[in-house]
Amino acid sequence: MTTIQLIATLISAVVIPYIVQLIKTHAMSANVARAIAIGVSLLAGVVTGFIAGIPTTPSAWLTCVFAVIGGVQIAYTAFKTVGVTSKWLDALQNIGTPKETD
Repeated sequence: MTTIQLIATLISAVVIPYIVQLIKTHAMSANVARAIAIGVSLLAGVVTGFIAGIPTTPSAWLTCVFAVIGGVQIAYTAFKTVGVTSKWLDALQNIGTPKETD
């Protein structure tokens, strides 16, 4: 296991559930919870993107970008279940979803 894989495992298995539980028990204010959730979601995304190493080709960069987006979405989904929301992360999750017309 590489160092980056170890970090990804710790973030996804320990850090995110622990912070979700802190938010759920109202151990922090809503603004602090939102900032921490966004920061941890971004960290999880970046670590997920770089699991295979630093990209060296355009196709590897594209794969890395999609992995980062996926990592952010997965982490943010855990925080969203306890009421933490963000306009731009919600918009990121809605990419590709057909718009409803009235």
